[in-house]
Amino acid sequence: MNIPRLSAATVLVAALSASVSAQSLAPSVPGFESTPDGWVLRQDGVVYPVDKRVVSARFADGATDVSARLDALAGVTPELAGLVVVRSNRLGVVDLGIPLGADPLDVVAALREHGDVDFAEPNTLGHYTAVPNDSSYGVQWNLKNTGQSGGTPGADVDAEGAWDIQDGDPSVVIAVLDSGTQWNHPDLASNIWENTDEAFDGTDTDGNGFVDDVRGWDFDGGDNDPSGSFYHGTFVAGCVAASSNNGQGIAALAGGAVDGQGCLVMALNVGNFSPNGAVLDDAIVYAVDNGARVITLSLTVGATSAIDAACTYAQSNDVFIDCAAGNNGFSVTYPANKPEVMAVASTNRNDVKSGFSNPGAQVEVAAPGESVFSLDLGGGFQTNSGTSFSAPHVAALAGLLFSEDPAATAAGVRAIIRNTADDVGPAGFDTGTGDGRINARNALLALNGGFVFAQALNYGAGTAGFGGETPTISTRNGAPTQGAGAFGITLNDARPASAAYNLLSLGSASVPFEGGTLLVDPFLPSASISVHGTTAGGGALRSVPIPDDPAIVGVQAFSQWIVVDPDGPAGYAFSDGLDLIVGS
Repeated sequence: MNIPRLSAATVLVAALSASVSAQSLAPSVPGFESTPDGWVLRQDGVVYPVDKRVVSARFADGATDVSARLDALAGVTPELAGLVVVRSNRLGVVDLGIPLGADPLDVVAALREHGDVDFAEPNTLGHYTAVPNDSSYGVQWNLKNTGQSGGTPGADVDAEGAWDIQDGDPSVVIAVLDSGTQWNHPDLASNIWENTDEAFDGTDTDGNGFVDDVRGWDFDGGDNDPSGSFYHGTFVAGCVAASSNNGQGIAALAGGAVDGQGCLVMALNVGNFSPNGAVLDDAIVYAVDNGARVITLSLTVGATSAIDAACTYAQSNDVFIDCAAGNNGFSVTYPANKPEVMAVASTNRNDVKSGFSNPGAQVEVAAPGESVFSLDLGGGFQTNSGTSFSAPHVAALAGLLFSEDPAATAAGVRAIIRNTADDVGPAGFDTGTGDGRINARNALLALNGGFVFAQALNYGAGTAGFGGETPTISTRNGAPTQGAGAFGITLNDARPASAAYNLLSLGSASVPFEGGTLLVDPFLPSASISVHGTTAGGGALRSVPIPDDPAIVGVQAFSQWIVVDPDGPAGYAFSDGLDLIVGS
């Protein structure tokens, strides 16, 4: 392997600058910004679409002959042609209908410049402050904790604060891989995904390999009815997107608490009374191939290469996966302990980690999972506990974030969920609750505010070398941020006194680093650094300055260590990968 020996002072911005796109020009009216769907106003973290049909104004001299004034203005200012008065009030304010296709902000700017007005302004389409009318909403402490049943007020996911911003969109599909889901449950049916490309005619209409999979698939039974015979999957689906604000039953975080239209649940049965590891990989692939943005798993099975490959496939297709951390109180179980999967612990109504919730370094966040009220088979409801019911809260939050920003990435959503969680355990990250209990409102505010959270997430698998040690990669002082001149990428558990190379790339490896095959382009910036120490566990450090330049914020890069090691495959040992996003 011929790896270029560049100096350790290789600057990150040189590798990343190609991915920074030009900034859009400032809008003609301050405070507004352009999106592919038109102008929006971002205010206090909430996004308000600009009304494309009407603008409002009041003329400075209190003119009553507004139509004549508009005709005169149109003769000299093209942007003001075609305006008509659609409403007026006794305060002299007029609402002006604008021609189809006209830019409302251009009209406002022209009125301010040429119209002799007291004010001219665009109008926005807002959001109703959400308190759903579901009959059992008052007992759902997980969504709004008022101290009911001895709880701690505020020890919840702040659902109402989130719903003021986003309550879920039917374009976002959340796959529930579980014991089956009663898709016709009266408090869920309106939010069940349907395969609209498939006709119910006994044939595989859409050619996806599944006959009549109109409402998902039963992978355990091999048929098109994913409803199942055990309550578990229906309960999980209810936590994700029970039909909300429909005057009955419960609400759910992504269930449409404002307008009754939430994210859609893709029902996939992977085992009626116990999850079947032999079909779990097929269900993951199906969810990805049929449009799911989020996959939630509330299960554990024995580790297999097939499931590993399916999780990697989901990650490579930018699908968010989360999984319950497990309930035996010992360690995070598979597949929640995989790097592609966000492991979720459980908290109770007092923001304390549940005693059954498995701890471990893989736990990233926690969510309510104790004494949660959700759906039961037969159209009913019940209360139950387990990390199984924490994971769907995180999946629902991911669904809200994708609803609010369809261009968001799975990695970005994962970072936002972690970085906006409320720290409820020991200060800082802890193995019981990770970065804390999720806060849906704060996550949406972070998404809308344009603030970019720094990220440093490990992914993939390393390859052992000296003494069976697998080199690992990490950062010295957390994730990279703008102006972090001392940012460092560290190497651990490598053969001492060997040469080590740090590769920095704008693209990740397509599969985990295995078998001695270099999957990152070796001709992108790298650094040759000697490994410290004389015993197993040697390490190295690459210092990479991050410029104090806003253009670097949000840039994503990938890093990996390669150690010259005759005991490793092909003479090298490989670390796992490190996915980096430069934060504000």
